[in-house]
Amino acid sequence: MEEEDINAILNVFRIALINDEKLNEEDSFFLKSFFSDFVNNTNLTNFIITEYIQEDLYDHEVNIKFFNKILKDIGSNYIIEEFDEMNWIYLSQD
Repeated sequence: MEEEDINAILNVFRIALINDEKLNEEDSFFLKSFFSDFVNNTNLTNFIITEYIQEDLYDHEVNIKFFNKILKDIGSNYIIEEFDEMNWIYLSQD
């Protein structure tokens, strides 16, 4: 199935594999197989796994700004917002 055909499906899960160097074929196959098990393929759901190389991946401080940069670099429009730690109390009341 081509990516264009998959995009026509109602729910498409996009999985980005980001590494500082190109994965060898064996590692790439293993990761794609592993993550594909999380998606139930039906006529309404499918997934696209894309590999990205970001050479300076481990050269930055790990924070929200860094993750937003990664999302932008892979073409995502999603923006991670700062989370007020006081709101954690509301999440734990289930």
